[in-house]
Amino acid sequence: MLGVGGFKTAHPGFLTLLSAPEIPLGSHPHQKVAIKQPFYKKYSPGNSKNPINFLIGCYTLSDELPKLFREANMLYWAHALLTFAYEYIDYCVANSSEPPPFHIPCLCFVEANLTLSHDHAQPGHKSKSMTIPQAGYLIEELITNDFLKYIHNMDCNPMLDPYKVSYEIAAFLACM
Repeated sequence: MLGVGGFKTAHPGFLTLLSAPEIPLGSHPHQKVAIKQPFYKKYSPGNSKNPINFLIGCYTLSDELPKLFREANMLYWAHALLTFAYEYIDYCVANSSEPPPFHIPCLCFVEANLTLSHDHAQPGHKSKSMTIPQAGYLIEELITNDFLKYIHNMDCNPMLDPYKVSYEIAAFLACM
């Protein structure tokens, strides 16, 4: 396991697509990826919801898919908003008589896609091409460098202290 977040687990995996897409994710065979799946925390009886002492519970497919679609939709819109913000910054810098008095970091989102795992059609089923979804996953390109979370999911303020090296990036993202 790569890690456990507040509501998703991340596992190592490989992605090979039958036809290479135009985006980096899946563009070459056997690409290393992070496979993410939502979970809920299960606490044993008598345990007072200790934030460290819990078991990972898996959602049913009917509960899991809406969570994954929401996450994928948020990533889609966040990617679009970041692109729009950089296009506007580039426009302003190009039309200014002076360069900005501060450094503008060049950031990007990881490439991600929603993926469904299917089972083959049940024996005796009329349509041989009909498949049944068994699980959903969020597939992301693997971050090979150290991961640093700049902003918490529930708060738009920077997570880093002002004296930390990457605080300027966190402040920039909070401003976006």
